[in-house]
Parts: sequence; structure tokens; C-alpha cells
Amino acid sequence: MLHVPLHRAFRYIHEPLPIDDASIPVLGHEALVAALRERLMYSHGGTFLVTGFRGVGKTTLVTSALAQAASEHADTGRNERGVEREVLLTVHLSLARRMEADQLLFAVVRRIFETLDDQGLFQQLPSEVRRSLLLAYTRTSLSFTQTQSEGSERAGALGFGPQQGLLGAVAPTVNLTGKKTRTRTTEAAFLAYSETDVEHDLVRIIQLLSGLYRPPAARRRALRRRAPQLKIHPVIVLDEVDKLTDDADGAIDDLERLIGSLKSVLTTRGAHFIVVAGPDLHDRALADVARGNGLYESVFAWQMYVPCLWQAPERLVQELVRKAREELGLPPMSASPPEGELNHTLDLSGPAGEALQLSTVEAYLRFKARGVLRRLLQEFNSLIMWDSTQRPSLHLNNNDWQRALFYGHLDTVMSETTSRTAADPAASLPIDEDRRRLGGYHVADWALRSRGRVFTAEDVTGHGQLDPLLRMDNPTADELLRQLVRGGVLDLVSEPNRVNATQYGNPAAAGVAYYKLANAYSQRVAGFAQHSDRERADLGLSVPVLGRLTDFPTAVFSRPGPGGVTPPIPEPRVPTSLMSASPPIIARLADRYEVRNLIGSGGMGAVHRGRDLRTGEDVAIKLLHRALAEDGLFFERFRREGEIGLRVRHPNVVRTIAAIAPPQPAIVMELIEGPSLDQLLSEGTPLRPVEVARIGWNLGEAIQHLHSLNLSRFDLKPSNIIDHPVRGGVIIDLGLTREREGDARLTQVGHVVGTVAYMAPEQLRDALAEDIRSDLYALGTVLYQCITGRPLYSGANVLEVTFAIIREPVSLDDLDLPVSTALRNVVVTCLAPNPADRYQEPSDYVRALAATPEYEEAAAEGLRSNRR
Repeated sequence: MLHVPLHRAFRYIHEPLPIDDASIPVLGHEALVAALRERLMYSHGGTFLVTGFRGVGKTTLVTSALAQAASEHADTGRNERGVEREVLLTVHLSLARRMEADQLLFAVVRRIFETLDDQGLFQQLPSEVRRSLLLAYTRTSLSFTQTQSEGSERAGALGFGPQQGLLGAVAPTVNLTGKKTRTRTTEAAFLAYSETDVEHDLVRIIQLLSGLYRPPAARRRALRRRAPQLKIHPVIVLDEVDKLTDDADGAIDDLERLIGSLKSVLTTRGAHFIVVAGPDLHDRALADVARGNGLYESVFAWQMYVPCLWQAPERLVQELVRKAREELGLPPMSASPPEGELNHTLDLSGPAGEALQLSTVEAYLRFKARGVLRRLLQEFNSLIMWDSTQRPSLHLNNNDWQRALFYGHLDTVMSETTSRTAADPAASLPIDEDRRRLGGYHVADWALRSRGRVFTAEDVTGHGQLDPLLRMDNPTADELLRQLVRGGVLDLVSEPNRVNATQYGNPAAAGVAYYKLANAYSQRVAGFAQHSDRERADLGLSVPVLGRLTDFPTAVFSRPGPGGVTPPIPEPRVPTSLMSASPPIIARLADRYEVRNLIGSGGMGAVHRGRDLRTGEDVAIKLLHRALAEDGLFFERFRREGEIGLRVRHPNVVRTIAAIAPPQPAIVMELIEGPSLDQLLSEGTPLRPVEVARIGWNLGEAIQHLHSLNLSRFDLKPSNIIDHPVRGGVIIDLGLTREREGDARLTQVGHVVGTVAYMAPEQLRDALAEDIRSDLYALGTVLYQCITGRPLYSGANVLEVTFAIIREPVSLDDLDLPVSTALRNVVVTCLAPNPADRYQEPSDYVRALAATPEYEEAAAEGLRSNRR
């Protein structure tokens, strides 16, 4: 699908980026490299803190700055000081594991001497300086005894003996002895050398090397002979601190104690220390400085944050292609795709089409890399192919191209959050932008891994789902999820605080929005996972899922323009072949039931179409929302719904097949085919009176059966009623149903439980005051809406509807309904504000409805469905 030659010097990069390597262009951070170089060149010492997210190139940046500073340092020393020569001595140490202060100091001393010997510098030092350095180094000889709890004792001594290697005759030797013991204690004692001693000698070594201190004999000889003086400036890089502090509990506190104990060394004139760490230390340093007179402020002379390289994919692709075209004698390629509106039918042939394809690849790499060089190079390397002439090419087959289109579109969707950040003065710092963009990508990843299951922002952010360094809270995650909804990636299953949503007495739960991955994207992700092990791993899918890999629509993924603003996001047009692909399996329950695509969602759970693997029948499976699964009250309601459902057997109530226990609580029900009353009434068109009587009869029979089982509170509303072509009206949700003398803990005083627009006034005043007459009131509101096409009560929010029901009830005396007087009286009786004025039993309602002309007509038709 895409084959673009690259220049011949390109080579795979599997390690930190080398300096001045012709195979890979410089991908960013030039200004930061220059800033660090200047700090090293024009200061006599100090400790610098270099922070950034893992993989953004912190080590590469430090190495580049040191290489430039070393070269210019030597040139400056020769040109400005005549015979004096100054050398920058770089020492790298990894702090990926915990160290005590004395262990770190000893490691620094050892590395300094090893580096001096490796570079042939030790023998160039004046003899007096060499002797002083050797004395300091020799004093680092130590012995220790350690007794382990397993009952073995090991003793060792580090000394010096006649060997070849480091420093000739004073090379270190290690002697180890061991013996068995029954002691179960652990002890470690440094017998010959204390932390204070090694700290003193390290400071002395730095002063001797940098020329800040020379023995008296060396000073006299230098004055007599005017011998050339070699000055060595140590730069000690303490790298990979982020690996130490990322996961280990209390690791930052341990590191801060280590830094505090080394304060006198870290602030020594004549040497630079560079601490390379993650954003957690950046945050701690800022908080510490804000308090004043803190540890970080007193130790770190300068701090640098290394941002993610968001433009690296463009620089990488464009530079490699540019060099290749120069080698081949081809004219430069257009730097951006052709102008114009985004479309799905652009011709991909010719220079303009190739530029478009490369722009798509860049967007794909940006989504996969997330500003991290390591991820960028790994992904880019996977797209490289070598031909018979040993020329590398950027090669994408059809499957690769489909992935590029898919993830490129996602990157275009997420780029909208970048433009918002750029326009927000409160989020103008690089670390804030990085957190927002990284958070956006990780939220998108989480959505792709959801397999089409309903979720909330709290599901994304809770239980350590995202790296805490991203500082992602629920409102920010909600905003990002909304952006994915606008881009067509997610479906908004339910809005928070909907008037027709079931209330469960929890104000926080009422303000939650529910999302799911759009079917087209869910099927697409399943196709990728089925055809690519790497995609399966990236998507967190440990088992194969059903899906079909079909062509994704071609779209233009333009780069952000001035101010980070990207062109409008096109609505993805999904081919018919993709829409007809098998939906992916969301979950498998009890080794029997497969959960597939969503049917509908409520306040407590989501109902999915599923398959019973034993019988081969389609079923409906209700899953408790993840956000509520750990709430004891909601789980108890869900468990009670399953138990009650297993007891109920009536043609106008959905049949419960099984109730599945945690860890994935679910209720398996028969699948009722047909539209809901909510769907039939969605356009505001009422049902014919005979249909109202038919459905009213079905619901009355169901309520009468439930009442005989000592049950009440059925949360009757149009969305919970299916109009089945044979069985008529069927109640499909028993989520709030309870026994009349059931556990009152599930209905707390002062909390509204139910759908407000269909609740009786007494329920809104006192949830414990309801009985079967409250359910008959709800039935009356459903009949009213079926007759008129509109709800009895409506409002902008739940509170407005609640006040209307309690303080300004609809006048039933003037209720004008286009039905017979008898049917009108049935509705008016059900809707009486005072429970004493309603039907006292469901059987009373059924008898009254049977006496209406509408029912007689429906009975003559055999109570068959007779919809419009």
C-alpha cells in the first residue's frame, strides 16, 4: 500500500540514540541540550536535576550536552589558558536500585579512578597529585561481615594487591570466605571505613583533580618548572532514578534521605552532579521550593524538565525521506498534504497522494509513540523493509495501512485536546501539556481495551488503571471521553442527571455519564487483535476475540496548524463489510455465557446480547456497572434482583435464567425481541386507544402476579417495557423490586429510589411509604404517556420534576384524554394524588380496565399486537 525509499545510511536503533549518528536525524531537545551545555561550561560546579517522563530521551540529552561541553571545554582550556589543559571527566552511575550513602560514595570514587585509568589520564597527573589520589583511593578499602537469616555467613575483604589493570600495583582484590551458622539475625558492619571518611576523601579527590587544591610540593615544583597543568573536572551522572521511585513504596523518601546525607558532596565546588529522574521528583522539587529553605532548593542549583517529543514522528519521517530523495535525484516532496476539506476519496497516487500517506503514517506513529523516543523507534523499525540493493524503505502492506488509518484517525481526534491546552493559560507549562496529552492517549487506549463494555470515567481512573504520575482525575477523564464521543470513537450511553434515569438514592451516582466503544471501533479492534500478536498485546487482550479485518475509510490526517489547531474531525464512514462483521466477545461468564454487543443501559447495569454456549440460544445478560460493583448497597440490590427474577414466571415479565456470582456478577435473562414503549413513543406520537388497553391489560396481569408473590416497586416506565409481537407488554427490569417486608437498608430514608417522573407523590416524600398502590400510580403515568404521546411530568432536571409532582400536580379533573370515559376514569384513578383514592389492589385495576370499550375491542382481536 505504501513503499517509500529511505536513505542508505539508515540503521535500526535499539539503544539510546547515539551522538551525531548519520542514520537517525536529531529529533528534538536542541535548545535543552544547549542550555545544559552552557551550565556545564560556565560554572565551576553544582548539582542539576533533569526530569521527564520515562523514555523521552533524558539520557540522550545529557550525553549530547556532555559531549559538546567536553569538546568545547578542552578547546577553551587550550586557547585561553595557554599551556593549561582542562578535561571534562564523565562518570555514569545507575540508581535503579536502592543504595546507602556510603555505597554510593564508594561507587563514585571507584568509577572516577576507573575512568581516569581508561582514558589514560591518571599517569598524566603530577606525581604528588597521583600519590594523594592513591592515598584517598586506598582508604576506600573496606571489610564487612554479613549474617543472613538463612543461616549462612559470608565474610569479605576488599584490598589491593599486585595485579595488572586499574592503577597498576594498587588494583583492588576481593577475598571471600564462607561458613555455616545457626544464627538467624542479620548484621552488616563497615569496619575499616566510615561514611564520613569516604565523603571527606571524595571531596578531596574532586579538589585535587580540578586544581582547587594541590599539595605544597606540587605547587613549588609548578612554580619552578612552569610545567603544564592538567585540570580534570568530574561530572557525575546519577541516572535512572525514575526506575527507583516509580513503583517502590517510600522510595522517594529514601532517595531524599540519601540526597540529604550527601548534601556536602553534592554542593562541592569543582564537580557537577546531574540527577536524571522522573516527573515525580520534578513535582517534589517544586513543592519543596514553594515551602522555602527545603532540601531540593539547597541541593539542586538548577532544574530542567525534558518534555515529550510530540513532533519527533514528523522530523523522523520527513528527514529520512528527504535524504533518500536527494540520493535518488528526486525533487523535494511537499511538506504537507494538499489543502482542502477532509474527505474519504482522495486519490493516493502521485506526489500529493504520497504526501498524504506519509502524513497518515506520522499521525499513526504519534499515537503509538506518545512523545517517547523509544516507542517511536520501535514502531518505526517495525515498518522498515530492506530490498535486494540493501536500501531500506518505509513499507506498509494493506494490514499495516489499515492500522495506520485507524490510529491516525484516533490521533486526529485526540489532537483537539492539545489545542485546548495551548489556549488555556493555566496549562501552559510543558509538564502540564505532557500530562494532558499522555493522559488522552492512555484514556483512548483504555477505551479500545473495553471491548464494548459500558464504563465510566471512574472506571478509567480508579484502581491504579492509569499511571499516578499523569494526575488524571475524573473530570479530566470525562472531558477526554467526551472528545472521543465527538470523534465517533465512543457512544454516550447515558447522560448524567437525566430526568428519565432511575435514581438510586446516591447523588454522586446520578451525576455519572456512561460510555461504550462504538460498534465499528469495537469490531475493528477485534480484527487487529485477531491478526496481530503485537496489537493483541498493546490492546491488553490475552485471548483471541472475534472480529474481521476490513478496509478502514481513507481520511486526511493533517498536522496541527498554528496554535496547535487541527482541521475538523471527519465522521468515520464504516464500510458495510465492517458493519456486518461479528461483534467481539466482551466477556465469558461461568464457562457458558458469552457477552456480546450492548442492548441498553440503566443506572445500575448494562444489558448485552449474549449466547448460551450449551443451548446455542441468544440471551440477554445484565452486567453490574464496574463503578458500582464494589458498592455494597448496589451489589446487594443486584443480587436481590437476580434472586427475585428466578422466582417470577409470567409471560409479561422477563424470565431470569441464571444469576452469576462475583467476580463478574451478572443476571442472564431470556432475550425479548421487540421495540420498547420508549422507542414507540420517541416521536411524540400516541398509541391507538386499543393498543393502550392491550398493553395496560398485559401490565396489570404482570403486576397482579408480582403482587401475589409479595413483591412491589417495579420501576415501571416506557423504557422498561418491551412490546413483544406475541406476548404484548413485557416488563424487562426488576432492579428495584423488593419484598413488601424486605430489607429496609436498601431504601434509605431521605433518598429517592426510582424514576422521578413516574413516581407517586408519597414515594418522593418518604421512600418507605410506598406500596402496591404506588406501582399502580406508575402504571397510570405509563398509560397517560401512551395515550397522549408525552410524559405526565417533564422538566429540565430531576429537581424540577420532583417539585412539580409534589407541589404542582396535574389537575386530574380537567384531564382531557382522547379515549372513552371509562378508560379515562381508569387513568385518573391510578393517578390520584392520595393513595386512598387509587385502586387498592391490582385486581381492582384489571376489572376496571376490562370494562372499557377499548379493552373489549382488543379482546375481540385476541389481544394481538395492533401497532400503527
